[in-house]
Amino acid sequence: MKTQEDKFWLVWSPTGAKPPSYRHPSFGSAAVEAERLAQANPGHEFVVLGAEVSYCALAMQRVEYFDRAPF
Repeated sequence: MKTQEDKFWLVWSPTGAKPPSYRHPSFGSAAVEAERLAQANPGHEFVVLGAEVSYCALAMQRVEYFDRAPF
């Protein structure tokens, strides 16, 4: 099943311990945050990444079969 959602951007630091957790609605918003984080954390790099596509496998489905025999 294909769906479409609005593109979003993440700010990621390859030298940081915390993974990105906020989906920025625009490149500009993410770029401002990357600049703010870079100023607050000298020597650390902050990269703006734009989402292109994602995949999600459906969860396993369990089916139980009942014996309906009368005996």
